[in-house]
Amino acid sequence: MTKTEIREERRQKSQARKRRRRTLYMAGGSLLALLFILSFTLGPGLVRNNQSSDVTGLNFGGPVEIDPDYGATHIAVASAHADYAMRPATSGPHWQARTTTVDGVSAPAKWDIYDVVLPDEILLHNLEHGGIGLHYDCPDGCPELVAQLEGLVPRNPAQFIVAPYPTMESKIAITAWRHHLFLDEFDEAAINEFIDEYQDRAPESVPGNLY
Repeated sequence: MTKTEIREERRQKSQARKRRRRTLYMAGGSLLALLFILSFTLGPGLVRNNQSSDVTGLNFGGPVEIDPDYGATHIAVASAHADYAMRPATSGPHWQARTTTVDGVSAPAKWDIYDVVLPDEILLHNLEHGGIGLHYDCPDGCPELVAQLEGLVPRNPAQFIVAPYPTMESKIAITAWRHHLFLDEFDEAAINEFIDEYQDRAPESVPGNLY
């Protein structure tokens, strides 16, 4: 081969190596971009599931122990069922959807602040949808406490129910699906921690749903 032919061969090999490097760089960049996107779309769910939840999103960790599972059977109004193991209940049979029952309130109840007592058969349907119950037991009235609990509810009350609940074992009960926090005094930090851990962590979570 002449010197010119040797130089041309070297030049072609050099260009081929550059093309291969460009191809590898582009492929690597595309892969990194794909992984970056997946980390935002899938990552939070994967981390959350690996740390403390099952396939339904139920949180087995957090600041309080998980309550026993008494099922999530939907039943007709006035149907007989076993007594709830605790009150307010955090799992168990509850009335089927769109059943008008108490003062025009259906199951599940519209996310809101109530001054009437809602039965567990309604409240449980809200908890099953990922809601948080904020309840108080004040036979002689407690307007300051009620105002404090209401103050925890966002402007859009999705996934929050505030309502009185008589004959509790404490003055305050904060509930979520299979979790409860009993308090005798208002503790904003503890309640907010409970909400952060257990809101929208239920078998049929419906974030942002208004009925």
